[in-house]
Amino acid sequence: MTLAVAIGKFDALHLGHRALAERAAACGRPVLLRLTGLAEAFGWPARSPLVAESDRTRVLATWPGLPEERNAPIAGLRDLPAETFVAWLAEQHGATVLVVGADFRCGRGRSAGVVELAQLCAVQGLRLEVVPPLLVEGAAASSSRVRQALAAADLATASACLGRSHRLCGTVQRGDGRGRTLGFPTANLGAGDNQVPADGVYAAWAILGGQRLPAAVNIGHLPTVGGGRPLTVEAHLPGWSGDCYGQVLGLDLVARLRPEQRFADLTALRQGIVSDVAAVTTLLAG
Repeated sequence: MTLAVAIGKFDALHLGHRALAERAAACGRPVLLRLTGLAEAFGWPARSPLVAESDRTRVLATWPGLPEERNAPIAGLRDLPAETFVAWLAEQHGATVLVVGADFRCGRGRSAGVVELAQLCAVQGLRLEVVPPLLVEGAAASSSRVRQALAAADLATASACLGRSHRLCGTVQRGDGRGRTLGFPTANLGAGDNQVPADGVYAAWAILGGQRLPAAVNIGHLPTVGGGRPLTVEAHLPGWSGDCYGQVLGLDLVARLRPEQRFADLTALRQGIVSDVAAVTTLLAG
């Protein structure tokens, strides 16, 4: 059996990552070898994942060949000579085809690029497949580009690079119940399980208990009801009622309506929410 192993961070599961998986699927049974622990190994700042761990299976289920995902902690690989790394791929993972991006480097000190890698693969009897960058609107789809787009509330660019809506995931927890007192109960995800976009009010589709429901989502620090609060993601589901505490909630972000703002008082806040919910309902109905 031909086992085609694609190597990368696969942190965003964006279209560039999908291109690697598609090439692997065209060559044999696809495996995604996901390099993990890079922030800890290289001293990078800790960041929320772009894709929640609980959501990765859903995304990969839509990719050609239903690729298998395997984790490879970078701490045990970063100091290996490139030839040892290639031998490890063949011996430990059964790779017969290796799929990498054009900018891939491996080995101690990042010593081997695709030219050197091709020679090392030939020694091990592996076939090397090199995939060029996948361009979206003239620039490569990349994890950093997705993060920058989310930070700028540019959902159009983020979605274009991902090939899908950015989904926030989390488990519904109890808040202070203030939304209910205003007539707009919310499902509170706290900070959520993955990367949030810039603060603001968003239209989204909520995935809850197998249902797909419209949602008005507030992301921010709730300045009207108390400054300095930790970041929270709250979703109001117009027309839905029930108890969802402890349930997993997904929010597929569609559009940002406005930045988060401080209202003069709770009456003005409620009027703002009324307008936001009406705008969300109209947008999603269209």
